[in-house]
This record gives sequence, C-alpha cells and structure tokens, in this order.
Amino acid sequence: MPDNYERGELLIDTAMELETNATKGLARENSLLLQRGTLAEDALVKMAQTFRSGTNDIDAIDFVEMFLDDEGATSADDLNQVYVLVNFRPVVTKKNWRMDCGVAAYDNTFGLPPFFPTRLRFEDYIYRLWVQQDGLAAAHVDAAQNHIKSHYMRNPPAAEIFNEEVSNLLKRKIKASVSRLDELSIAFDYDGDVTAADAREILDKIVLLHGRAVEAAGKAASSPRAEALWLFATNLEKAFYGFEPDFFQQNMLRIADDVISVIKGSIELWPTLVEICYFQKDRKGLPQTRVNNHKK
Repeated sequence: MPDNYERGELLIDTAMELETNATKGLARENSLLLQRGTLAEDALVKMAQTFRSGTNDIDAIDFVEMFLDDEGATSADDLNQVYVLVNFRPVVTKKNWRMDCGVAAYDNTFGLPPFFPTRLRFEDYIYRLWVQQDGLAAAHVDAAQNHIKSHYMRNPPAAEIFNEEVSNLLKRKIKASVSRLDELSIAFDYDGDVTAADAREILDKIVLLHGRAVEAAGKAASSPRAEALWLFATNLEKAFYGFEPDFFQQNMLRIADDVISVIKGSIELWPTLVEICYFQKDRKGLPQTRVNNHKK
C-alpha cells in the first residue's frame, strides 16, 4: 500500500446511511470522515475506484425536497445544484460505502462475483458486501470524477422514488441475512418476503411527502409551479399503488420475490460459468486482443 494511503474505515454523517447509500434527509453540506482501523497486512485490494461528485449522489427524494423548498421552481426535473466533493484523501478500507463501474479497477486474477441482475439499479451492491470478508479490501484513489444523472434515461421523480425505496428495502434485507462470503460469490437467506411492517414503514414516509407536495401546490405563487406539484403528487400516489397498504404490500412482495429469485439463480450458476472459462482457457485459450495505445 502506498505511503500516502490511509488504512481504516469510512464513516459518514447523518445525511446518508453508510451501507446502502440511502438518504437520511436532505443536507446542504455533508462530511465524510475517515477513521483509522484494522486491516490485515496481506489483504488483497480487489477493487480500486475514484471518489465521486455531481448529482449522482443525490437521491430522487432529495431532488423533490429541493423542489419543495424552492418556491420559484416550476419543474422537479430541473436540478441545478450538484454535490461537490472537496478535500478527499486516498484510503484502503473494508467499509466500502460505494463502488463505481465508470472509473474503477478490479483484480480479476482468480475471478470476481457477478453483478446482481436487476433493473432496480443496485446491481453493484454485491461488491460492497463481498469485499468485507477476511483478506480482501477496497481502495479509493486520490481523484474524483463527475457523475451527472441523465434525465432521458430516468423515469419521472415519483417512479424514481419508488425504485429507490424498493432497492433500499432489498439491500437492507440482503445485508442482514448474509450467510456466506467466498472467492466468487455471496449467499444470503432472505427469500423475498415483505411484511406489513416493511410496507407500512415505506408508505408512512411517502404519504408524508405526498402531503407536503399537496400543501405546497395550494400555496404555489405561480400556475406552472402549482401544476408541477399537483402532477408530482398524482404520480406519487399512482407509483405507490394509491397508498393502499394491502395492495402496496402485495405488489412489493411480487417485485421482491421476482428480483431475489433471479439474483439467487445467477449466484448459484456463476461458479460453474467461471469454471467453464478456466477449462476453455486451459484447453485452447480465451480470445485476446493486443492494445497498442500510443504515448502522448
């Protein structure tokens, strides 16, 4: 490990939950604190990545909070504030609070776990669990990249909030039930069940947000803002199945069961696929391409 790297664990303040990256409420300023910790001298750094600035660290529900707070705003999609990271330091850690696919490096000498096959956009979460096993670590280098959400690839804010709430629930359930970590995968006992209490916890928060949007629409100073707020409130109610607890729970259960079944199936299949690749490599080799980059 280079001399300028800290060794330890990453801690974050109350604005974000460390393991799932779920917001704990909109924060205009946020501090990520590094605390020294224990890390084995022979731990392998299996992935290294940059830090990240931009809008990608802002949850959809925080976008809406900004919209509600700005009485002159007329569209929840027009976000002009970004999260800017300053004074970042390189670190090797086992408490990996994120991983980035865009600018990252992976040690694939033996093989790596599969990404979760899900459209809910938490496919990288397996790595944040997997890297915490003995003998492994993750690194964050002394660089930052800019991530901006592209609106044309995103659903309306209400649908994005629904996606994030489902993802956060599944991440909490998976993390709480991890039963095995090994070289190529993880195992967890969560079977996709969604209890009435799970559904109610989500609905209580979203119903409160819906009420704030309706109240803001009634006080809006301009017609465009009022229309945007009413549209958001209507879409939020539709996205969360009319806030009807039983109907919402049934649909959450259906979604969770489908997602978890696919994830577990891929995890079970993955070691066999890696073994086939090793066999093919030993038999006649895998395809190779020589990259001839010119020095600047």
